[in-house]
Amino acid sequence: MSNSCYNSINTGKEQNKAGNYSAALQSFNTVLQKCDAYDAKEKAYAGKAAALNGLKQYNDAMAAANLGLQISKTSIDNLFERANAEIGLGMGSDAKADLTTITSLTQKNQNVAERATIYAKIAALNARQQQYDEALSNVHQAMNLDGSNPDFYVLQGDIYTASGSFQEALSSYDAAIGKGKNDAEVWRAKATALAKMYQKKYGTENAGTLSKKMTNTEKQSLCSAIKTASEHGMKDMNMDLLQVSVCN
Repeated sequence: MSNSCYNSINTGKEQNKAGNYSAALQSFNTVLQKCDAYDAKEKAYAGKAAALNGLKQYNDAMAAANLGLQISKTSIDNLFERANAEIGLGMGSDAKADLTTITSLTQKNQNVAERATIYAKIAALNARQQQYDEALSNVHQAMNLDGSNPDFYVLQGDIYTASGSFQEALSSYDAAIGKGKNDAEVWRAKATALAKMYQKKYGTENAGTLSKKMTNTEKQSLCSAIKTASEHGMKDMNMDLLQVSVCN
């Protein structure tokens, strides 16, 4: 793979990570047009599939992943994106089969950090299917392999938040912050968990009603998290509205 192709693939990955899926799709299509090396095309198809999954174009995502798997049938990235597309299409048994293959390949991978990241990806897919016990099991596998990665603690927090275990979620986010992940992502996640916890406690999602029912201590914890997230660059209209209603 040439340096230009490598850099273009990394640009596309960053665009996917930021949720800028249309730009990522364009980046990976450019790689597929200009780069002839098999390893570049394999990664580009996986990146293209990820962008299409982000755009919820699941049939096209599956087609892209399948082209990547024609290059390498053991491409974990393409298997992962195909499973993601299958979940989006409601093909649960097919997704489970792909996840089983990924797990088998992961166990053979001698790169510990890569293995940990793959388990985390599987956990994220489990969570999408609301299989929270399996999701936690897989994120714990990731942590056991690479306990220093703060992203795994954020993922664990997200799984706990989705399952309604808010105190455990907050502990996970605090652990991620303690391991050095002091950014908008983790503070936004923490603020979201706090908001959902108080919404559940008081049985309302109406910000004005919530403000009247919350204690001063609860308001302080939520408003502090929102303020810190904003200071780190969070842009979230729902959180802005909540801040106006609860914190002023």
